[in-house]
Amino acid sequence: MERKWRITVWGVRGSAPRPEAGYLEYGGNTVCTSLERKDDLVILDGGSGLSCLGRKIGGGQSADGADFKRLHILFSHLHLDHVMGLFQFPPFYRQETEIHLYGGSGFQEKLETLVGPPLWPVGFREFRAKLAFHELCPGGAFYLTGLKDLRGYTMEGNHPGGSLLYRLEEMTDENGGYKTGGKSLVYGLDCEINEVIFSACAAFAKESSLLIWDAGFAGEDLRPGWGHSTWQQGIAMRQAAGAERVLMTHYNWAYSDTFLRRQEELAGRMDPACIFGREGMVITL
Repeated sequence: MERKWRITVWGVRGSAPRPEAGYLEYGGNTVCTSLERKDDLVILDGGSGLSCLGRKIGGGQSADGADFKRLHILFSHLHLDHVMGLFQFPPFYRQETEIHLYGGSGFQEKLETLVGPPLWPVGFREFRAKLAFHELCPGGAFYLTGLKDLRGYTMEGNHPGGSLLYRLEEMTDENGGYKTGGKSLVYGLDCEINEVIFSACAAFAKESSLLIWDAGFAGEDLRPGWGHSTWQQGIAMRQAAGAERVLMTHYNWAYSDTFLRRQEELAGRMDPACIFGREGMVITL
């Protein structure tokens, strides 16, 4: 029997949290999205929304109350808005929890420098969970530990300091072997678009079930060189890639609920398959 994918939005902001009135309808936490996949929880980026996720699952339980066997955290890059949730993530302190962290070259050393003395009182060596780090190369393929029927792919983003885009693809079991052809999710944050990157991203996101996109700017506010995109470009990308739906996130820290509601209305008129993410939103594939 086919199992549905449950995708939950835990944080939607870029740059910094915005936990104040007028910014909470869409959400004040920085980016974090999760995918429940059988007994595993796959987490895309570790912004301040990761702390909310960690408190929700407590000892490591899924939405239906079953224990997750493993947690997987995939980092697009290590700018602070994408990692600040690591400081308060309860599963790190649970001995029974197995946590796998995935990122670009050298990311383990960088995270261990950030999370630990003198910047933080405890670090990865003090966490009780079973931890494993996995370095990934742009343009490569990988499997998440313990998940033979979920294959990952990476693409290099266009962002200051670099970034990774991810594609997660369901592998169907036929005659004792796995092959592509099931659901797919593409995570494309912190990537500035130009003609070359647009074509590469469209190929990377081809016919995906859901494209998660960097809506850091409305079109008129785009800042060249900052490494971000617009919701208008996200719609164009969905259409070029033939993706079923596009989910906007990573909103500018300055964008209020009033402003985002107006952008969401405009985007919906342009493309009914466009979704503006809100904290707590659940999407089922």
